[in-house]
Amino acid sequence: MKSTFEKKAAEAVFKIALNAEEWEKELESAYQRNKKRYKIPGFRPGHAPRRFIEMHYGQGVFFDAAVDSCINNAYAEQMQAHPELDVFGSPDVSFDKPEDGDAFAFTMTVTLYPDVKLGEYKGIKLPKIEYNVSDDDVNSRIDAELRHAARLVKTERDAKLGDVAVIDYVGSVDGVEFDGGKANDYELNLGSNTFIPGFEDGLVGIKAGDERDVKVKFPDEYHSEELKGKDAVFHVVCKEVREEEVPALDDEFVKERTKYETVDAYRSGLKADLEAQAKERERSERVDAVMKAVTDASVCEVPEKIVKSEVDRMYREMEHNLSHYGISAEDYLKYNNSSPEQFRTERKAQAETNVKMRRVMRAIIDAEKIEVTDADVDEKFKDEKARKAYEHEAEHHGGDAREFAKSDIITDKFFDFLLSANEFVLDAKADDGAEDKAQKAASKPKTSTAKKPAAKKPAAKKTEE
Repeated sequence: MKSTFEKKAAEAVFKIALNAEEWEKELESAYQRNKKRYKIPGFRPGHAPRRFIEMHYGQGVFFDAAVDSCINNAYAEQMQAHPELDVFGSPDVSFDKPEDGDAFAFTMTVTLYPDVKLGEYKGIKLPKIEYNVSDDDVNSRIDAELRHAARLVKTERDAKLGDVAVIDYVGSVDGVEFDGGKANDYELNLGSNTFIPGFEDGLVGIKAGDERDVKVKFPDEYHSEELKGKDAVFHVVCKEVREEEVPALDDEFVKERTKYETVDAYRSGLKADLEAQAKERERSERVDAVMKAVTDASVCEVPEKIVKSEVDRMYREMEHNLSHYGISAEDYLKYNNSSPEQFRTERKAQAETNVKMRRVMRAIIDAEKIEVTDADVDEKFKDEKARKAYEHEAEHHGGDAREFAKSDIITDKFFDFLLSANEFVLDAKADDGAEDKAQKAASKPKTSTAKKPAAKKPAAKKTEE
């Protein structure tokens, strides 16, 4: 088998040619692998000679099988011969006209992951990102918990916004009742804007036993054609007014609603939780900022084929997330006045950034020799919950649980390095354009784009020229 190899900026091209003897071996091998599939009168399955099968089914009956095997074998050989190539996806295959002495010839073109020319990735000064938890933050969270635990109780006073009025009502236009304008024992939260404008405000001051006519005007954009822009009157009978009763913050409430025993312990524990959340947010946003800064400072030309694949991944991710709610991607996009085509067009820039960011991450990991050891994984797996999560991931997605863990560990090590190698200051001013980098880093890409599991080389794919 003759072969030539040429590497270009974003692809590698392999030209392969087989002579008559080599091509005949491929056809014979295809016959041996597939002969049991063919039934020839007078022969048991799998025992018919090749020439009889070719006479019965056509001279090219084993051609496709031979081509597939030939391409896959050639691709495997070339990848083994050129381990330096960082190949993306499957090769594109085109058939060539055989030259003198050749029986079969083809060209395999593989897309290569782009090289990265790293810019500055250490010593960058960025705007300070810091979140601190105050007593007001703790009080706000406690107030929210108290309101969540509130209950509605009957009151004899006049209704106000925030109360619930239990009402019967009948709506009419020009003295005539209209469809859908009548209900009994309706529990209306005043101020919820459930009804058309003016209705809920018109019930402020009502109390149990009161009757009241509330005059309103239907909006011009109302869904019912018959009621659009019409003046209406609702006759309302108030049966009951209920007010929100918020529980007191005491040890009894804390014991019943939380994992703590006292108010003081609850405050302290809640503040610790909020501080942990603040630190997590702070780290995430710092990682986003510094990743954008180092990515913007680097040069990496992403091939269109890889960008398209990343857009497809983003679309599949959207489909998966929406499936949890029983919504199709097409319906979701249609509801938002979009389409799959528009989604792909609008996501191209972000897709290119995602790929570039992952390549920059890989380049820095290699440059700084950041590694994951077996001891790192063993330490991670001491946490039984984490170990089971990786085993579950491996079971459902294929692969090895330790490899999934390594991917997360090296990402965390990389982020730790990046955060320690750069500085977040109140005034991000420095020489050599660092201020511009800090300003660019203000936006927030998703850090998940920086995570890249170990890639597998897929089987070859052929397309006729």
